[in-house]
Amino acid sequence: MLDFLSDQEKKEVTQSLENYTSKCPGGMEVIALPDGLKLPPVPFSKLPIVRSVKLLNLPLILRPHKVKGLLGQNMATKSPFIYSPIIMHNRGEERGKKIEFQWVQGDVCEVQLMVYNPMPFELRVENMGLLTSGVEFESLPAALSLPAESGLYPVTLVGVPRTAGNITVNGYHTSVFGVNSDCLLESLPGVKTGGVAVEVVPALPRLQLSTSLPRSANALQPPSGEELSSCVSVQLFNGETQELVITLENIGTELLETLDVTSRTLSTKEKLYGEFLSWDLNEALSHFPLKPGQVVTLTVGIKVKLDFSGQESLLQDLNDDGISVTGLPISSPLRQVLKPRAENKSVGGEPGKAEYNHVKTLEAILNFRYSGGAGHAEGYYREVSLGLRLDVEPSVLFTRVATLPATSTRQCHLLLDVFNSTEHELTVSAKNNQDLVLHASECQRMAIQVDKFDFENLPEPDEERVRFTNPKQLEEERQQAQGYEINSKLGICWQIPSLRRRGEASVEGVLNQLVLEHLQLAPLQWDVVVNGKPCDCDIIADCKVGDMVPLEVKLTNRSKNAVGPFALTIIPFQDYQNGVHNYDLQDAVTFIGSNTFYIETVKPTENSICVGALLFLYTGDFYLNIKFQDDNSGRELPLAWFCLPSVHIKALDPALEMAS
Repeated sequence: MLDFLSDQEKKEVTQSLENYTSKCPGGMEVIALPDGLKLPPVPFSKLPIVRSVKLLNLPLILRPHKVKGLLGQNMATKSPFIYSPIIMHNRGEERGKKIEFQWVQGDVCEVQLMVYNPMPFELRVENMGLLTSGVEFESLPAALSLPAESGLYPVTLVGVPRTAGNITVNGYHTSVFGVNSDCLLESLPGVKTGGVAVEVVPALPRLQLSTSLPRSANALQPPSGEELSSCVSVQLFNGETQELVITLENIGTELLETLDVTSRTLSTKEKLYGEFLSWDLNEALSHFPLKPGQVVTLTVGIKVKLDFSGQESLLQDLNDDGISVTGLPISSPLRQVLKPRAENKSVGGEPGKAEYNHVKTLEAILNFRYSGGAGHAEGYYREVSLGLRLDVEPSVLFTRVATLPATSTRQCHLLLDVFNSTEHELTVSAKNNQDLVLHASECQRMAIQVDKFDFENLPEPDEERVRFTNPKQLEEERQQAQGYEINSKLGICWQIPSLRRRGEASVEGVLNQLVLEHLQLAPLQWDVVVNGKPCDCDIIADCKVGDMVPLEVKLTNRSKNAVGPFALTIIPFQDYQNGVHNYDLQDAVTFIGSNTFYIETVKPTENSICVGALLFLYTGDFYLNIKFQDDNSGRELPLAWFCLPSVHIKALDPALEMAS
């Protein structure tokens, strides 16, 4: 009848209806006439008109997930056929179709209706709620006001399933003009629905996150489209460490019994070294199960180490002949190699410096997977994610790296050109080394004396990985392992006193293959003992003139293959400390026996010892130059394998020694 009334008649009818219902409310009761005829109730199914009904999924952070091992349980196929060209269905089947997602017992669930008001005036709908069957469901009525002759208008009706099982949305109830109506979907023409039946899983706890860091102004956009409960941001210098304290609160009604935390870094072009995010979950789990309303904290360590390498072209004034070296004792031979630096130059005004000051951004997601209550017993869990946005400013840059031999064959000097890319004074330090102070945009060279590294002890990949992995990738991983080993021993740190901030500096991305070879302990270890004293590290062996001086050369083969035979010739000389060496010492030094030692083939892990003797006829400082004779074996091996320690012998007058 509504379609046949004019606008004025609609207003008059509704006013009369409101007057009657104010005295006697209308409902869905059956009216029995005196003659026995029963009039069924007539719902106001067009006030408003409903065009579609859609059950809404829970928010991403509240959706239940099934443990993968249990996904196949309680699943049945409707047909043995994969595909049929004949699809037959009716509206009843469409409405009875079960939806793929699930609701959770005790959570507020939503159903969206698209409605419009056909009346020429504002339509007030009161006590609008859902009609359901199946599990116990508490409908939460809503009131709405629709403008006159409105277009399609979304209305969300909510309710809480109180038990687990299957629930079907059969319709909705309204109160319009004082008349209560129960409108069933099956009696509504033209209503579209993608299914009104859904499974309700047992109750699960709810986890709420809060952090010690401020929220990020720019939200993360995960490629997977997942929803983040919140996103925090932090600004760090490269190499700096920051703690993120996360407070976990159980805001649900169920026990929080399990918690698992994982992290992943979103796609980035920057190379990360070491652990970016780290945490210890045991402390938090010791407080479980977590009752409703209880909280627990989890501390996550943020440690950012990007590439510290810079372009050498920026530091054109850092040459071997024009820069000072810090970190070396004054008596070191390295001081004699490098000339003093004329002045400190700043590259702050040079073009190209800006490229060292740009901020790099890292993004990561922390995922918290938790469960508890009756849902945990059925294999269900929930996930909540926290986004982390990290802006990384450059701290120090290593623009050049090189090595120089030390006085010991088991040590060398690692030379690093260090550039302060910050706007503050910065201090760089390393283990057993002097601190290097750099002003803003200043660069200096740092020399660190290090023990050479035995890379043979690093773990090797298993045969299966070697077989199925690209050789280039294996080589990169090997160099990364070597770089990590070297960096862990150097202990290079920086500090900005004015900001009270500090961090680490890593050489992992700076070391090239040549430097790695120079830092590697040679597989052939040579030990020289003179008069019972090992000769290495500036050690001076003393003896008496006229006494026999025992000389011992020991070769230890640490390589994987047999080496040798070798022939070693001992040549004594004197160094006048002015660039002149005197090898004409036939009247000052004589050998007891031959001055050539022969070493036979030495197998892996074995050693060979050659013994001889010298006799010094005059007092003075003498040096021994040990040379290898050319043979086939020697030419096949790298020259670095034949690095013998320097031998310094001081011959003393026995009479003067006795007098003293």
